Amino acid sequence: MLQLNDVRVETMRRLHEKDKRAWDVEYIDILDTALNLTLGHQRVAEDPDRLCRNVIRDARRTLRRSQANARQSASFRPLADPGRRRAYTTAVDGSYVVEMVTHESPEAYALASETLRELSVFAATLGPHGLACLQGMLDTLTVPASARQIGVSVATVERARRALREHMRSLMCEAAAA
Repeated sequence: MLQLNDVRVETMRRLHEKDKRAWDVEYIDILDTALNLTLGHQRVAEDPDRLCRNVIRDARRTLRRSQANARQSASFRPLADPGRRRAYTTAVDGSYVVEMVTHESPEAYALASETLRELSVFAATLGPHGLACLQGMLDTLTVPASARQIGVSVATVERARRALREHMRSLMCEAAAA
């Protein structure tokens, strides 16, 4: 039987505080999974700092594993549109691992090109670091690595990335409404 001791309660309080401040959907999912893991009856709860760190780490692993399993199971399903194809790699054991579904058509390339052009125009309005922040996002650089490369603070890069994501959401909403 699970006993809610002070360490678990303190860990859950800290996770809830982080959840209130989080704005990244992926991180919110991690925190939600971490809250569930905190309640595990076999989990050792001696120190709130250690328990909080461990459940966040384990939550990341759990979500990564479930995403990999979802990709694996999706690789066996047929695609409805013959114009789309699966991009896959071969794992060490010889099994196929689906990475993504591609839409290779002139229209898809035109839409992607137009979207990047609109994002570049918006990024230029963010200041001298805007285009570099967009390029860092496209290159999948972390926020600190992007800040070092550009020569600005981490907070500046986070603000620029947040503005770019919001602009992308508005572009997607406009496209969906049209």
